[in-house]
Amino acid sequence: MTSLPSLRDVADAADAAGFVGRANEIQLLKRVLDQASPSRIFYVHGPGGIGKSALLRAARRIATAEGATVASLDGRTLPLDLDLLRARVLEAAQAADVVILDEADTLGSALAPLRDVLLDTLSARSRVILAGRTSPDPSWRADALHAIFVDLALAPLGPDDAAQLLEARGVTEPERRTALVKWAGGSPLALTVGASVPPGAQSANLAAELEQRVTQWLAGTGDLDVDPDVLAVAALCRTVDGRLLAAALPGQPTRDGLQKLADLRVTQRLGGGVSLHPVLAAAISERLREQSPERYRTLVSRIVEHLATRARLGDVEALIEVTLFVQHPVLRRAIAMEASPTHYADRPRPGELAQFAKAGGFDTAENWDELAAFVQLPGAVDLVMRRNDGTAVFFGSLVRASDLPGTELGRKLAESVELAGSDPQRSYAGIVLFADLPDADRTEATRISIGAFMRRHGLVDMEAVYIHYPEPARRPALVIAALAAPLEGSDPLVYVTDLRPGGAVAYVQRIIMGELGLEAEVPTNEHLLAPGEDAAREAELVRVLDAVFGHSPEEQRLRRAIELAHTGPRRSQQECLEDLHVSRATWFRLLREARARVLSAPMDRV
Repeated sequence: MTSLPSLRDVADAADAAGFVGRANEIQLLKRVLDQASPSRIFYVHGPGGIGKSALLRAARRIATAEGATVASLDGRTLPLDLDLLRARVLEAAQAADVVILDEADTLGSALAPLRDVLLDTLSARSRVILAGRTSPDPSWRADALHAIFVDLALAPLGPDDAAQLLEARGVTEPERRTALVKWAGGSPLALTVGASVPPGAQSANLAAELEQRVTQWLAGTGDLDVDPDVLAVAALCRTVDGRLLAAALPGQPTRDGLQKLADLRVTQRLGGGVSLHPVLAAAISERLREQSPERYRTLVSRIVEHLATRARLGDVEALIEVTLFVQHPVLRRAIAMEASPTHYADRPRPGELAQFAKAGGFDTAENWDELAAFVQLPGAVDLVMRRNDGTAVFFGSLVRASDLPGTELGRKLAESVELAGSDPQRSYAGIVLFADLPDADRTEATRISIGAFMRRHGLVDMEAVYIHYPEPARRPALVIAALAAPLEGSDPLVYVTDLRPGGAVAYVQRIIMGELGLEAEVPTNEHLLAPGEDAAREAELVRVLDAVFGHSPEEQRLRRAIELAHTGPRRSQQECLEDLHVSRATWFRLLREARARVLSAPMDRV
């Protein structure tokens, strides 16, 4: 008699039928499971609800279908004692071809020694697949491990895959499906919860209904024992500590609220703060935006102001948190410093620069020796941005503008800084060598490199960044369009990200406040010094010049410097020097002083 499938078999079949999307991730998994592949360890990570466990279940199905034996473990159920942990995992792993460990980061400091035991004990045919919320630490790529290690930051589902998942769960009405796709933000968990809401609940209270269901799903109860205001702050900011709560909720007692927040089943300790489950956080944020827009704007503005203050004092992580509040899609894609699902920052490997230069054609340039020396400049931050498969996207090197070397390239970059007139102590200059890859790679690598450079330099509130791209056709077009502009008169051509007035922190803060409608862009005269010919702008600039410069010879010489650089037909630097009968150094001094006068002129004089 043929035995009927068990209920678990039915559940597994339903899970497989409901698994949608993730085509690229599945292909990567199949390559890791292929015995011909050099990859042996696969580490997938991302926030709760992003679909890590579903991907691990898919990996188990793929491996089983290919005849492999699989040991599936969950870090939350393993013993905390290190000896017992090793024994338990080795017992399972030595009897299997593939070891799958979910919730790996719950093992904390025990994960590293457990990894080393597996590496030393398992055969060369073994595969290890892990999942956790946080990215693996650098030790996973040390001592040649990078050669067998694959790191995947799991991204949210795209709109098409999200709609397909909803359809698989019975959501067939187009309008309802569109609303849920927008609300869920690509989270499979949020989509699954949203699909459980009956069609009749689609109303003005949808956000509240969704929040209630997410809370019930994650916490086992619809009511959380914590102050609603504290919960709202935790929903808006990825990590909450006592200082941030006090700043966001002035006059309210928050110490007990932070402890109650930490005690919830839907939070976890992250660094020195508390982090709310991202799916619940998204649900609460959406409800606040829809039903309490004034409260939402007030809380966000207080949070951003507090984080900006911390950033100005040197806290890079605070600035990273601030960038996550940017909503404009192009600007967010360029500067929001959230983790990348496809790229990561790394250090150069011995001999890698020469290989990269040869593949990209840089080694045939006349000044290659100088470019190579700059990339490896002592005191500079040398950085390699890579795809998850280890492919180098770019080599970059940045140095404080005041510390540029006396080489020809260093002098020319210093001249660019002088030409733009930013503070060399608060500005950075360097070069970036891009591989011949699609602009999407260049854009993503550039975005996450911003945070990497800031972390390694230790300077958060920089005033300007000057970058020379030795291969102009490989510039990151989207990032440049959003953040940078070519510096007219620079040789070689330099692109400037000018963060004045106020520096990087104020720049991001102004964007967010403008989006909230709470504060317009800080009015400045900076637009009067923009590159390019514009008759209306030049006429406006002349009115400012009339107001701020006197009639003395020195005053008129300063005015003439601005006129030569920013009005009338464009002139070469040599033509400007000859007109004023000054040296290059004097020209830069005059231009810097004149620009400072224009920028500081009261707007009511324009």
